[in-house]
Amino acid sequence: MNSNNITTYKFQSATGALKYNLTNDYMFRMVLQKNNETLTLLLSSVLDIPLENIVKAEIQNPIMPGEAVDNKEFQLDIVVLLNDNTFINLEMQVVDYNNWPERSLSYLCRKFDNVVRGDDYIEVKPVYHIGFLDFTLFEDHPEFFAKYHISNEKDGYQYTDKFHLYVIELNHTEMATEEDKKHKIDT
Repeated sequence: MNSNNITTYKFQSATGALKYNLTNDYMFRMVLQKNNETLTLLLSSVLDIPLENIVKAEIQNPIMPGEAVDNKEFQLDIVVLLNDNTFINLEMQVVDYNNWPERSLSYLCRKFDNVVRGDDYIEVKPVYHIGFLDFTLFEDHPEFFAKYHISNEKDGYQYTDKFHLYVIELNHTEMATEEDKKHKIDT
């Protein structure tokens, strides 16, 4: 404690390299869980939503800092309810287990099944799965920021505007488009 009765900790004046960065699942989750402004800025940037249109971004599956993360049941993906009407699943993935398309679709479909029993299916909330990957998803088609939707094979007509799968390949920031840079997705 200093003379103003304010507790100071050694880490507040620590210097040197950090052992972990935001590609660490736990760090990614804790930063977004503890700092709603950072979460809101990230969502605004990736979803191209003006900040003033984000009224509320609430993490639906918070975890307690310090919980053991070696438990197989422990999930580090982040489920956000945006403005009480849109579900967003955020996930950081560093290791390529060669199952990302199936895994991300699984998470997306689970959240898409959000109609309350007895309600009309038109009430389904839009869902987004945003994967931050530190590897190339499709070796023959690298891309910094890809947006996938369900559409007609023949003419590209969109089937629904409530089902979105986004992939950000962190190892391809050099491929960011002018649009990506405008929204600061590459930074």
